[in-house]
Amino acid sequence: MNAGHNSDLTPAELKALKFHHYKAISAQKAKVEAEQAEYKRLRKLAKADTIILSDLDFMMKCAAVEDDAVITDKARREAEIMSWFALPVHFQSDMFGGTDREPLVDRARREGEAAGYAAKDCATDYDGEAREAWIAGWHDAQGQMLRDLASAMEKRNTAVDGDELISGGEEPFPVEDEAA
Repeated sequence: MNAGHNSDLTPAELKALKFHHYKAISAQKAKVEAEQAEYKRLRKLAKADTIILSDLDFMMKCAAVEDDAVITDKARREAEIMSWFALPVHFQSDMFGGTDREPLVDRARREGEAAGYAAKDCATDYDGEAREAWIAGWHDAQGQMLRDLASAMEKRNTAVDGDELISGGEEPFPVEDEAA
């Protein structure tokens, strides 16, 4: 008899077992659908803010990559192919080859900035001066991101409140003065 084979079950037991799994799976499916709807809503918001969604997808890929050579090698290959079609990429075959020559403190600061912009925890494995550089980069990125986000949101909200999205025309829905 195969493992997992349910031939020893009565039809009623098999029905009960199937409904047990049906209930669990359908509940999880509803959660997944709700999360997918929220995911789509967030992407629509980003798109409404004129964000190119493929840029966000690439950012997520960069954040999740375990071996940075995967991304830099692909970028190098794509730049080379672009140069074959005379696209202005100023291709250099060793463009990404010098990352291992970067001073540790500079690399730590750059990684701290990336972590700060990604809103990751302020935690690093670096020691000494590199640790201080990482933390400084993290704090600088957090501060800059907050300032830039506040400015972007203010501009976006001003555009929405002031109907600046409808430019060059009269107010489509004039507000009547209630005192009149």
